[in-house]
Amino acid sequence: MNNPSPGRRPASGWWLGLTVLIVGGLLVAWFVRRPPTAVVVSPEIREVVDLVVVSGRLRAVREAAVGSEIGGTVEEALAREGDRVTAGQELARLGMLDYDSQQQQATAARATSAADVEVAALAVAQARRDLARTEELARGGLTSTADLEAAGNLAARLAAAETAARARLAENDAALAVLERQRAKRIVRAPFAGIVTRRSVEPGQSVVPGTALYLVAEVSAVEIYAETDENNVQRLRVGQPATVIAPAYRDQPYKAKLEQIGPRVEWDRGVIGLRLAPEQPPAFLLPNMTVDVNIEVGRYPRALTLPASAVLRARDGNYVLLVEGDRFTRRAIKVSGENPAHVAIEGLTTGDRVAREAAKVTAGARYRMTAATP
Repeated sequence: MNNPSPGRRPASGWWLGLTVLIVGGLLVAWFVRRPPTAVVVSPEIREVVDLVVVSGRLRAVREAAVGSEIGGTVEEALAREGDRVTAGQELARLGMLDYDSQQQQATAARATSAADVEVAALAVAQARRDLARTEELARGGLTSTADLEAAGNLAARLAAAETAARARLAENDAALAVLERQRAKRIVRAPFAGIVTRRSVEPGQSVVPGTALYLVAEVSAVEIYAETDENNVQRLRVGQPATVIAPAYRDQPYKAKLEQIGPRVEWDRGVIGLRLAPEQPPAFLLPNMTVDVNIEVGRYPRALTLPASAVLRARDGNYVLLVEGDRFTRRAIKVSGENPAHVAIEGLTTGDRVAREAAKVTAGARYRMTAATP
């Protein structure tokens, strides 16, 4: 028996290696040229709630800048930003220069005037009694006409003195009332119940009359202001219901109603303003809070629908990518309603298949079609 020479490979091993290389190359080429996978869906019958989705912010219907009617130095700033206040609650107190000394002087002057009025009233009463006796004596011829005139003149002079004393008392009362009003004005109070959204004062700060010290917003009456594309105007109507979601409280949505559209379009941005009124606004609402608003503009109980990702928009209209064999072709459709998840369409049947992620495939290219998982 002849043994193969050392170091020489058998012919069968060489052919086997070549075969493996060829098969591997063919497999690689097949995988490289294999069409990509595309997920397809068919239209389904379902209810679609047509929504206009906008972002907005809460704002107080009533907001007031609160200041002082008098000038002075702030002694106390009692409220901070974010504090909830009641109507009439003290927000700040101002000091009044020489107020105590002025009040003491005015009080002393009033006391003097009151004493003068009391003395004058007693004198008038006595003069009138004397005049009455003199008149009685004159009727009996027991006194002269001169005495009667003297008694009358004295009573008149004393009455005038009493009137003057009472006038001085009234002036002193008015001066005290002015001081009391000034004292009341040194206290800055909340005009209504709400929340302090801005504080512009600190203790020791000097202020002049009319300076805004606080900004108070009424949180019991708030509205939502949002803007939407002017193309949505034809779909909007006053009174349409809406669902509002604050990003910070996504698990606590609440209802609102569209109250005003416009009245004018911001032509440079192509948007129009909307105002909505919350129904039973929750306690966590704060002025200028950002919210997401879903306005219900239509409801379609049994609509032919596709996922929103299956519908593409173009200047000449809406369309989908329809399956034909192993390729996609463009098919025009009509959109009758939509929300963030589904689109109500016309122009297809339940047996048609379209690309689920239309923006990720190309019309005319070959694909391996895979049905979407229910």
